[in-house]
Amino acid sequence: MRVLQVTGLVLLWVGTGVQVATAACSDQVSSGDKGVGISAMDAPTCPTAGGVGCFGGSSTCQFCKTFSTPQSANFVPCTTTSLTPSVASTPTVTPARTPAPTDDCTTALTVA
Repeated sequence: MRVLQVTGLVLLWVGTGVQVATAACSDQVSSGDKGVGISAMDAPTCPTAGGVGCFGGSSTCQFCKTFSTPQSANFVPCTTTSLTPSVASTPTVTPARTPAPTDDCTTALTVA
């Protein structure tokens, strides 16, 4: 009975074409591509109009460039709303410097 329920769910999913969950476009780009200035953004016109960098099929994702490199040169610049940091940066705290003492202690020292 359990197999029939699972099979029915799969057939329903395949038949309707409903996607259960999709990752953000930028999450689908490899770390290697990100390292050479390539990311991805949501481009609703990609499935109908196509264009340079569109993922293809019914995907609304399009490759874009975050900075110029030979590998990213042909892609359109990413919109600022599509950019997400791939690695969360941890702020560094620099300790406050203690100023060096300016008084001369040798004058208060007596030799016996």
